Amino acid sequence: MARMFEPEMKTCTFLHFNTVNSVSADVDDAALNAVEALCAKYEQLFNRFNPASQLYALNHARGEWARVGAELAQLLRAALGYCERTGGLFDITMGGVCSLWDFHRGVVPQPAALAAARAHVNWRVVEVHDGESAGDACFARITDSDAWVDLGGIAKGFIADGIVRLLRERGATRGIVNLGGNVVCLGEKQEGKPWQVGLRKPVPAWECAPEESFAVVSVRDKSVVTSGVYERCFMRDGRFFHHILDPATGSPAQTDVLSATVISDASIDGDGYTTALVIMGIDRALDFVESLPGVDAVLLASDGTVYATSGVRNGKIGLRVLDSI
Repeated sequence: MARMFEPEMKTCTFLHFNTVNSVSADVDDAALNAVEALCAKYEQLFNRFNPASQLYALNHARGEWARVGAELAQLLRAALGYCERTGGLFDITMGGVCSLWDFHRGVVPQPAALAAARAHVNWRVVEVHDGESAGDACFARITDSDAWVDLGGIAKGFIADGIVRLLRERGATRGIVNLGGNVVCLGEKQEGKPWQVGLRKPVPAWECAPEESFAVVSVRDKSVVTSGVYERCFMRDGRFFHHILDPATGSPAQTDVLSATVISDASIDGDGYTTALVIMGIDRALDFVESLPGVDAVLLASDGTVYATSGVRNGKIGLRVLDSI
């Protein structure tokens, strides 16, 4: 029996978005160079700390309309959709609150400063205006001049989806995109064999290697995105602080979810929903995901129980639990 020839995959690794990124696909070097250039472009557009970025200009427009490119307008519109669907548990105006926390140095903000920043968390103050026809300029504004938009919680999903489109345009039939945790799998790893994506053990990096997994999902042409309370965290005076902040309090969410993994066609869905699922808690999160067409989830509870939505339970998406937590 003849064996099907599988084109060799090539890999590029590069640093953007404050993380190491890796892209492998059955394409030529020129396509991978185009991927890296695309990421550099997006980092320029979406970095709120870079004075040359469009997002920086929007945040400093003091309530006035700011001209933005079509891609930033598209990302803003998409992000606002996730804000609405999650009831504000995902909120892109958390920039002021997030800037008060420092999870690298273990800084806890003063209550007064946190309350002042929380007063300006409201995704409804962000407006996007498209041009009258294709090619016209797009504009956006933040009607509360003291609110700050931070797209760090959703930009990598948008970018990962853009990379996948580019790879397919360049003829890719299989590959894997990993933007520091946003994983998108193209096609199959080998003929008849899905990609295997590990779900990291929910313990801080100083307690285990990032490669250690508690479970593996088997997927074809899917995105796998995980958010967990272990990703950026610290201990202070016997208390555990993690980076998933509840917009209602501005502080780490009180939850029975250690990690939430979203499996979907679009990587932006993973970014838009995972942090909200952590905040929701197990029961509400499971019900919420079941209401989303084409989206499934694996949730790890604080007692070590692994929960999954119907698409996983019925075998459409493979799940193998490796170890008890």
